[in-house]
Amino acid sequence: MTTENEELGDIVEDPEVVWDRERRWFTPAETTAAWLRQGRTCVICGREMPRDLIEGDHIQPWSQGGLTVLENLQALCVACNRRKGNSAGPLIRRPSPQVAAGSGPLRRWQTEAMRVVASSSDPLLIEACPGAGKTRFALDAAATMISSREVNRVLIVVPTSRLVTQWVDAANGSNGGPRLPLAPAGWRPVQPLYAPWCGGVVTYHTLFRQTTMLAALAAEPGYRTLVIFDEIHHAGTDGGWGMAAQQAFLHSAKRIISLSGTPFRIRDPIVFVKTVDGRSVCDYSYTYGDALRDRTCRPVHFAALGGTATFRTPDSAEHTVTFDDDLSERGESYRLRTALDATSDGGHLTAMLEEADRRLRHLRASGDHDAAGLVVSMDCDHADAIATMLTRSSGVRPVVACSRSNNPDDPAPGPGIAAFVNSTSPWIVAVRMVSEGVDIRRLRVVVYATNVTAELYFRQIIGRVVRVDPTNGADDHGLVVLPADPELLAMAERIADEAPGAIERPLIIRGVQAGLDGIDQPRNGAFQPLASTGDLEFVFDSDGRRAEATLVAAAEKYIQVFGSPISAFELALAAASNPAIRERLRTYGG
Repeated sequence: MTTENEELGDIVEDPEVVWDRERRWFTPAETTAAWLRQGRTCVICGREMPRDLIEGDHIQPWSQGGLTVLENLQALCVACNRRKGNSAGPLIRRPSPQVAAGSGPLRRWQTEAMRVVASSSDPLLIEACPGAGKTRFALDAAATMISSREVNRVLIVVPTSRLVTQWVDAANGSNGGPRLPLAPAGWRPVQPLYAPWCGGVVTYHTLFRQTTMLAALAAEPGYRTLVIFDEIHHAGTDGGWGMAAQQAFLHSAKRIISLSGTPFRIRDPIVFVKTVDGRSVCDYSYTYGDALRDRTCRPVHFAALGGTATFRTPDSAEHTVTFDDDLSERGESYRLRTALDATSDGGHLTAMLEEADRRLRHLRASGDHDAAGLVVSMDCDHADAIATMLTRSSGVRPVVACSRSNNPDDPAPGPGIAAFVNSTSPWIVAVRMVSEGVDIRRLRVVVYATNVTAELYFRQIIGRVVRVDPTNGADDHGLVVLPADPELLAMAERIADEAPGAIERPLIIRGVQAGLDGIDQPRNGAFQPLASTGDLEFVFDSDGRRAEATLVAAAEKYIQVFGSPISAFELALAAASNPAIRERLRTYGG
């Protein structure tokens, strides 16, 4: 008597496949998923049926070697299933969806990345800096695969519901991009993907909650599915989102493309991503420096304010420090939180907001009439306090976008963000609501008023002001105002270092730095911020040029009188290395 494995012979060697062969029946959840994806109808008679009259059926009968896997599942009404018996049912053939290729030309990097996608069927990671056009690239890749019949379904997974809407809108063929008929925003995996649609967009949270449904959609008979992960760093292998991604798509997806706006370092591995020493290994990379050289992103100036911070540590000792002091990790945290404290006017945060508002007013007065600024704050109470401070300095109440439930996918701030995008309001204050993937092209200024020092988040925030706007002329640049915290400055300088030889370089503006003793670890009590100051001392860039604050002030006065096609920061740096320009500034602007 032969065993089941002997009957299968060499066809089945994978232990997981043997397990699927040994499992005789589909689960109720799997049958429900098939019934829903078929539009609550029987695939043989086409009648709409209630769930209690539906059974899960093997397309290739189990008695003839058919496996109990989603690819071999169809939902039949009881009558059709009885008539079919153990005869083999034909594999459901699905037509390829109708897509239209993009009419606008691809950027150089997008063309190069498309070649990488065409050369390998393995899961791929494509890294491209914010503003470079990752969404357009991914949609073109999907359209190409559908046109070649390599795939005929696309499932896109994104971090937030706002990004669902952005992807669906981007796939409508406007602005020269390809047209892919995606299910409208609001579609859920419990609903079928009707014939006019080639796929849908869901959040990682939806993937986690409806894993079986998405696995059923990816493995639906007759479909070959491309899965696109936007900002893949959310899907760690040890987290719920990452485990759901593996469960849904590891064996059911025909192709997998993961996207990231920046190289990331993370403690846990990421699904479908190769890592070395905790850092992602990409299959194609397009850096901020590349984008600057291609003029697909604008240069960014970093204005870092120095000054002092006075606070009381839990041991009741008071300390006054500057941002150049050698502090413990806890002391550095106290210093930064004190600088960002919004309970008293006239401190470091006030100086940051006033500097940013002054620069934004100049941009709007110089021709960029709808230029806007973003303040990234620590929490909702902090955001409300900042909004009050900005109202006093600018005369206009900013939009506040935050989630009291600390949920970045909270729909409550959505209408405010949408209204801000389509308005000419100068300021928006946000808590984790305007970071990755949020495209507000009129943003020119960012105030980094949060104590989050993770580099991935920092780069995401910088990405809000790098999107190029050709209508702004030669002085099209972004400005980031931040405390002169050593960790934040180091990240800003790494971004600057990514652009060696670029025509326009990012600039760093730093404040006074002095040295005091470090602060010991606290023992008891509570930390209390007391006071802070903020001041601007000098400007420098990654080429080693440096201009003192007095020269920056002279450049600003000169521009007020005579005008200039470049900013005061760039004019001051040019003057620092050119005696003739320096003397002219001191004569007419000093």
